[in-house]
Amino acid sequence: MEGSVAFSGASVAAEVGSLPYADQVARLRELEAAHRRLEAELSLTVVALAESAGFKADGHSSVRALLRAELRWSEGDVTHRLRTGRLLADLPHVVDALGNGEVGVAQVHDLARARANPRCGSDLVEHADLLLGFARQLQYSDFHRCVRRWELLADTDGAHRDAEAVHESRHASLRERDGVGYLTGQGGALDTAEMQEIWDAFSQAEFMSDADQATALVEAGAPSAPLPRTESQRRWDALMAIFRTAAGQPVDAKLPEPTLNIVMDITTFEAALAELDLAPRLGEMPTPFEHRRSETVSGVLVDPVQAVQAALLGHVRRVVVDSAGNVIDLGRRRRLFTGAARAAVMLHSPRCIWPGCATPAGRCDADHTHDWQHGGVTAPTNGGPMCPRHDRHKNGGYRVRRDVTGIWHTYRPDGSEIGEASAA
Repeated sequence: MEGSVAFSGASVAAEVGSLPYADQVARLRELEAAHRRLEAELSLTVVALAESAGFKADGHSSVRALLRAELRWSEGDVTHRLRTGRLLADLPHVVDALGNGEVGVAQVHDLARARANPRCGSDLVEHADLLLGFARQLQYSDFHRCVRRWELLADTDGAHRDAEAVHESRHASLRERDGVGYLTGQGGALDTAEMQEIWDAFSQAEFMSDADQATALVEAGAPSAPLPRTESQRRWDALMAIFRTAAGQPVDAKLPEPTLNIVMDITTFEAALAELDLAPRLGEMPTPFEHRRSETVSGVLVDPVQAVQAALLGHVRRVVVDSAGNVIDLGRRRRLFTGAARAAVMLHSPRCIWPGCATPAGRCDADHTHDWQHGGVTAPTNGGPMCPRHDRHKNGGYRVRRDVTGIWHTYRPDGSEIGEASAA
């Protein structure tokens, strides 16, 4: 194109690499804002092309064919942008929020996918403002879970049918080819959550074994000792340990049943009971949507009807939270979170509450949000899971709080918030 300047990755890398950290982050924000605006315009342009049908002039059967030919887009690219552009019809403020850089591309794609759900998508309009607020504040993984949670609860019948279909089509296979083993399969969310709990417990045991080896080497005088296995290697070895443990049991042995915590608000629980004709239908829903839950502690969404069926069979331990999200309050009588109090704290998040950290809650400590030594109470409302690394980092003057909507905020020693742009 006349007047254009050729892109040079080496030049860009050198230029950005020479900037101070704060300026690098500022540049990243500028680029992301431009990316969000371009994505909004791309989506609206794609929809305009689809509606004009001008693509037929070149013999294309659809706008998808045009975009595959002209831009080499994947089917996923086309689908995401068609869905996003079509939000303009009834959710224009979502498209505007994307174009103005207020929310990310992935977040809007999630909302557009939910809007395209033929069973409950039309109901999204009622909760769009609430979800859009979450899109502005939550880390993507948490927001994605929030949207999936909305779909699960907005379409209980459909979700239950889908869950039953997945369970009926469950399968697993283990095969070897050219010296490599392949384990594949699929099943329902409840079975998967139970398997995940077991696998995580065995993986943690493998991690502790590696940590003990590394500690022993350091104590013996080694300057440093990296863990001998990667996370992926430990996961595979944990799977082998599960199989070997099972093989070591007598055929008629009574196997221990793992405890699977399913967190569910009282409204969702009673609605599921009504679905099973075990309780009368509720006339109103007293629990606000943002506090509606039916999921495991690790964040795996579970069909409420299946969860209640499992609870009635005694296969799970049920934890019911109130409309404020509180589970238990033990006051300030003890220094450490233990027992039920610790379990309640760990229910606040499926991962470390430090922004950007993906460490599962099962590998975190129960941390006092307002430090105990500075007057913080030992209560679930004053705690959350935090990995050891960020627990130590917090002692450098960082402050964490959970607002009234349940969203976590982390502040630097200078008072600025991680993940929030500085005021101009």
